[in-house]
Amino acid sequence: MTPPTTSKLFHTRRDAGMQDEYNRFPVRKNPRLKSYDYTSYNYYFVTVCTKDKACIFGSQQRLSPIGRVAEECIEKIADHFLDVRIDKWVVMPNHIHAIIILPGNVISLSTVIGQYKAAVSKKAHIFCPDISIWQSSFHDHVIRNQADYERIWAYIDTNPARWVDDCFYTPQPEL
Repeated sequence: MTPPTTSKLFHTRRDAGMQDEYNRFPVRKNPRLKSYDYTSYNYYFVTVCTKDKACIFGSQQRLSPIGRVAEECIEKIADHFLDVRIDKWVVMPNHIHAIIILPGNVISLSTVIGQYKAAVSKKAHIFCPDISIWQSSFHDHVIRNQADYERIWAYIDTNPARWVDDCFYTPQPEL
């Protein structure tokens, strides 16, 4: 048997239990900017989605217990990371948006988001132990100027009112 060829979408990995067989795994595209230092002082727009975009955070009118945990943890980021600020944020039914300001060369954006996701998961697992909360990774955008900042601020501010038009919207079953 000949092993599959390597392409831009797939890479091969020798399975430890099989000498002559290869497994194919999709290669994830790295969502971070190449050659950009994510520890540098800047404003970052971040979106973190729930696993499979499940609406586990409740609604805009009433957050679920997990949604309240997500809100509480985002409010406490600045308590855990000296000089890191959360400038604007919103908890949506299946994702969060935030503008995060890093002080520069102290902590990376990935560390802040990783710790946030871990804190939410740890607290949520106390009352909902079997739930998978987060999609892997997160989306970020380096805010480049005042106009970019104002556009993103307005987007976060008006996102709850535009929920049904949001790209992450998933209809909720009737109760």
